[in-house]
Amino acid sequence: MRKDAKAPKTATLSRVQGYHEGSYDGNYAYQGFTSNRYFTSDRFIKLDEHFNRPDGKPLKGFGLEIETECRGLSNDTIYAEVLQNIIFPHFPAGLFKLQRDGSLGGDTSAECITQVMTREFIRNNYQNFKLMYNTYFPAFHISCSQSGNCGMHVNISNGCFGRSQAAQETALKKLLYIANKHYNLCCALTCRNIQHTQYCRRMACYATQEACKAANLNNMPSSHGISCNFSHFPRGRIELRFVGGQKDFGAFRNTMESIFHLVRAVKMLTWAECDSIEAIFSGCNQYVFDRLNTKCKAAGTITDAQLAAIRETVKREELV
Repeated sequence: MRKDAKAPKTATLSRVQGYHEGSYDGNYAYQGFTSNRYFTSDRFIKLDEHFNRPDGKPLKGFGLEIETECRGLSNDTIYAEVLQNIIFPHFPAGLFKLQRDGSLGGDTSAECITQVMTREFIRNNYQNFKLMYNTYFPAFHISCSQSGNCGMHVNISNGCFGRSQAAQETALKKLLYIANKHYNLCCALTCRNIQHTQYCRRMACYATQEACKAANLNNMPSSHGISCNFSHFPRGRIELRFVGGQKDFGAFRNTMESIFHLVRAVKMLTWAECDSIEAIFSGCNQYVFDRLNTKCKAAGTITDAQLAAIRETVKREELV
């Protein structure tokens, strides 16, 4: 190298866009990006430093925290460069940031956190997620499921649950109830190994309708060990932590479709229907039904009679 030549820049886990260490405040999952963005179906809207839209409209999106472990690349710098320079460029620029997670294994690891995305954006990018999960991850020995501790936490904007705060609170309380009343089913539905739930334990205190109806969503517990972290509700989002690591694209797509269905369902279900597996999943698409018919059936969390009733209502949606 010439004496006056500049050394090439490298992307270490401490230098990749958005990466940060140390203590976190209440919005840590959505901080650290050089430009806060809200990715809609075919464009993005720039957000302010508090992740608010400049036009004042509410967000109606999903943010993913995808935990990855790499075996074969023991150098943090190399792993960061693989993610940043080879895999992430297949997605719209600025979608991901990296964060360290001490609970993960592998020779090296990183949590890949997205900006806020609408359901339509995620679906429109299924092809890119398929390339990431099924081509690049295996090529570089990256896994999201090999360790039982791996998960994919899903942050959901309050705006996805209704226009008014009253509607949002009612829908979210039903989601809280379903997630804990039907805890084993929800874990199987989203690929969580029931033997590895130390970071997403069932919240027994919210397994009754009375407790969920009385829940104060403006003062919910914050913990990395519970299934539903609703402590961010006053800031405009909640976090589902019972979701497991996704081993491939098919698992990722079916899990996302299951979450999309639950978000839609809790806005329409009555409290009585929240006790019924058939009612909860009525009108689901074939990807959600496939998960019910495989993972949930194998886990013993749904019966043949319940599956037969749901099968009659399945709506076809052709997605990648």
